[in-house]
Amino acid sequence: MNITTEIRGASATLTPYGDIDFLHLDLLRATLHQLPPTVTDVSWDLRDAPFVDVAALHLLSTPTGPQRVMRLANLHPQARRLLTIACDLFPDAGFDRYLNTPGAHQAA
Repeated sequence: MNITTEIRGASATLTPYGDIDFLHLDLLRATLHQLPPTVTDVSWDLRDAPFVDVAALHLLSTPTGPQRVMRLANLHPQARRLLTIACDLFPDAGFDRYLNTPGAHQAA
């Protein structure tokens, strides 16, 4: 898996290329934790992540500090379905915030 990181001021866009699964979870978390502390807004662009499993939910649950907000962009239908199921099964986990943010539109 490759991950590109683009930082603009206090915002960063992380774009993974490949499946998001437990095999790659440590790399994804390490990329997130390597961001400078001045980054307060992180967007995961999933355009090139055709498949995600429950590891994506673990990634979204990774503590990032109180000042950092994570968002999702370009969700494929399979990732959107996983998040929808997670919202139903774990309503208190807050996964719905990833479905209802600007930019969470579906990938083409």
